[in-house]
Amino acid sequence: MQQGDSVSNPLLGLFSSISTLCVLFLFLSGAIVPAVVSEILVEGNVLKSGRYAITHPGLESIGEQGGEPIIAIGSSVMQYAVDGTCITDKLDSKSKIVYNLAIGGANPYTEMLQIPDLVASKPEKVLLDLGPNALWSFYESESLDDYIEFRFTILSLTLELGEEHGWQHLIREKDKQFVASSLEERIKLTGSYSQAAFENILSSEMHDLIDIPYNERNIPEIGDADWISYLQTPNFLPPLFENMNHSEVRGWFDENMPKRAKYGVYNPQAGGTLNHASLEYAISTLRASGIEVYMVAIPHHPMVYEYLEPGQIDGHNATLNYFEQEYGAHSINWFWEEWDQQMFRDRNHLGDEGRVYFCERISEELNQMLE
Repeated sequence: MQQGDSVSNPLLGLFSSISTLCVLFLFLSGAIVPAVVSEILVEGNVLKSGRYAITHPGLESIGEQGGEPIIAIGSSVMQYAVDGTCITDKLDSKSKIVYNLAIGGANPYTEMLQIPDLVASKPEKVLLDLGPNALWSFYESESLDDYIEFRFTILSLTLELGEEHGWQHLIREKDKQFVASSLEERIKLTGSYSQAAFENILSSEMHDLIDIPYNERNIPEIGDADWISYLQTPNFLPPLFENMNHSEVRGWFDENMPKRAKYGVYNPQAGGTLNHASLEYAISTLRASGIEVYMVAIPHHPMVYEYLEPGQIDGHNATLNYFEQEYGAHSINWFWEEWDQQMFRDRNHLGDEGRVYFCERISEELNQMLE
């Protein structure tokens, strides 16, 4: 009996120590894991582009900078249009700084998870990418599901645990597993996360709704001297159409646009989609927090419009009108403007000349609003 006690006591002590360490790890991981994960994802080689992980650390850094930030969010259409440094320099108010946190492949459903952090960073204004490409109906697609898993997982790893968010009731049942609501779930997501699915997205023939152009890394470390500059002006895509002659560009459109014109990005709905519900949550939350919302619709390459039917984009106009009237969001709808072909890098992304022109136009709009 005494010999059994002598054996069991050390084992009990060992198990007790392990249990204590596990509990301690759970408590510490609530504070440490998000920061560590953010650094690894942004600065390491885990992701093909660390930009997909800048949302949380970027908003934290912007909040710490103070001033009156203006933050652009949305898809790659916005990402490659906004040169925050250029726009900031043209604003009449020197206390306002423009930041670009838009990300390739983003849609209102995935991006609604960042809204609480966005509010916490206390921007004065938000430039919300709201072109026709944000208003499609969800459909059954493995690639789309993989992207949602990828984006939700990254955003979930940096969320504040234990808080109720207005977007939670909008999450599809099959996507709830990718949003951690406890330390245990966060640790599971951290340990099990693999970018294998996302690598498949990047290498496969994807539906046009998930438009994720390649973005080289070259991202400064969080807190580095160049970190804030990167949050204003990210790395942009190299020229493409600008280096092609007119017949080559025409050939690309003749080959690709007839089928692309039938995709959801060019057939926006007037309402009733999961993206609309996500936009309603985002815009209403921002406005309730006293944040001005500018819904920005950026033009596509002028050849695009030759393939669109009359009335095909009406759902976009109806959506902008709804959010203007319901929440007082401002509409900057340039989608139907015909900008010079040399301003476009490809079908829907601005190139160097286009960014300069966008900088001039959006700074004029913002200065008028400031007056």
